[in-house]
Amino acid sequence: MESIRDMAFCYFNGQILEEPETSISIHNLGLHRGFGIFDFFRARNGKPTFFEDYLDRFDRSQEALHLSRRIEKQEIKEAVSSLILKNGFENASFKLILLAQGSETDDSLDPLFYIINSPHPVSPTIQSSNLITHEYVRETPRIKHLNYFPSIQLHERKMTAKAVDVLYYKKGIVSEASRSNVFVIKDGLVKTPERNILHGITRKHILKVLEGGFDYEIADVTLDEVYAADEVFISSTIKEIMPILKVDDRTIGTGNIGPISTQLWQEFRAYIDQLSN
Repeated sequence: MESIRDMAFCYFNGQILEEPETSISIHNLGLHRGFGIFDFFRARNGKPTFFEDYLDRFDRSQEALHLSRRIEKQEIKEAVSSLILKNGFENASFKLILLAQGSETDDSLDPLFYIINSPHPVSPTIQSSNLITHEYVRETPRIKHLNYFPSIQLHERKMTAKAVDVLYYKKGIVSEASRSNVFVIKDGLVKTPERNILHGITRKHILKVLEGGFDYEIADVTLDEVYAADEVFISSTIKEIMPILKVDDRTIGTGNIGPISTQLWQEFRAYIDQLSN
């Protein structure tokens, strides 16, 4: 029996195709050199969430590739609309991938652009997890590129710690997790880093919710502040707001999901629901 994943339609270099109909050359430069970018967003009730924000970020990221042709926002919008109709996933995710193709000796490189569309149910309850730490600052953090090798190297350690992600820091200053932004809460103040991070779309909208009645600060966060926090949570497109109960071998706060994280998760969900209905 074919699974939903096997039967899904995707957008592949200008065409709507079933996924098994697509192929990428084994000589593709994007695969050989990690010469590519991506982005990822969700749709709820058949409507993409924060769509313009993700399109803007994808547009900024592709500037770094200097390919022979830009992928225009209108092309992406039309492709996403077609996939919503073809696949019919009410709650879904969309992954945009742009690779360079050609030879390193070519004067210019052509784009290979595709969109993967998958069903992605909305979790009815708040989820929590753990983090491990690693001293590292991501290269060109404001670009959503394909290089996740430092995090992949730590896969076994993550699994042992039952951790969802790797928290990066340098000289004691925290930046971000490999696939998430980070927030710490101490004595009612919510704090999140600004430097050396990918400016997450979810982070952007959490900050808007915080403006509605929470004390917050955008400033450097030290690793010691993370360990000593009352609450820690990470944010991303998939995780939305995910409380962190342990970082390395340090229990955060009481070791339970905290009240401010819970309230913020509830208010953020209401914020998204208002946009999606």
